[in-house]
Amino acid sequence: MEKYNSIDEVLNFAIEQEQGEVDFYNELADKMNKPKVEQLFRDIALEKQNHILKLEAIRISGNFDHNSYDQIKELKTDHYIADVDYSNENPNYHDALIMAMEKEKATFMFYWDLAERVSSDELRDLFHLLALHEAKQKVKLEIQFDRDCYKEYEEE
Repeated sequence: MEKYNSIDEVLNFAIEQEQGEVDFYNELADKMNKPKVEQLFRDIALEKQNHILKLEAIRISGNFDHNSYDQIKELKTDHYIADVDYSNENPNYHDALIMAMEKEKATFMFYWDLAERVSSDELRDLFHLLALHEAKQKVKLEIQFDRDCYKEYEEE
């Protein structure tokens, strides 16, 4: 379990997680042989970079109620790490989409729980916004997954 000494450390953790997801999606995109799935992963990586900018902007501004720290200092971030099997270094697009959906679900839960715990309106709004972005990304992945499954079913 991770413990934090300040709201800045929580924001830094979120930034590090987002950067890890940027790398994750770019690496997955590089491995895809389906152009639509590759582009979907690249688009999500770009959205993640925008999340980093939002998190860094609020962290740098310090324009929030620092008392929010009291509500999140015991947050157990290990609950928000996706249970994804990374042993397959060359996943097919179905496996890649499943891994990505799990990551989006975990990140959504992280931001939503943060939003529900903070007293700062600025942080609450930011975390709710990021949670909704994560949900939107998960839906995009699910739609692509469903489309691919439907196409395979039609081809049988």
